[in-house]
Amino acid sequence: MIDVTFLLLIFFLVTAQMAQRGRGEVRLPVEPGEVVTNASAVGLVVLVQADGSVMVGDTRVQPSRLTEMARLAVARTGGVPPVVRADRAAPASALNGVARSLQAGGATAFRLATEAEKPK
Repeated sequence: MIDVTFLLLIFFLVTAQMAQRGRGEVRLPVEPGEVVTNASAVGLVVLVQADGSVMVGDTRVQPSRLTEMARLAVARTGGVPPVVRADRAAPASALNGVARSLQAGGATAFRLATEAEKPK
């Protein structure tokens, strides 16, 4: 029983670290946004960093590759909109490029992640 407990502990620690790595280090824009009470399915998470580079997971991607990844994600998830996590200092041209690539890949919309405003 103790072995099973330790295995579960290791499993949850490893998956928590991997989930945190996939989120990337970006400073999200502060906007009220929509409050989501239940987590919905996410097919593709795209990071736009402050220098304008575009990442999916730990891999830097070019627009053509992002279009193909969006096409696969739309087919796999049945049209669940991708999530874009853009750094607040990222150039608008990079975000526009991501939007064009996602649209070319068949995504009809995407969700832009924001940080909630702090209560006053």
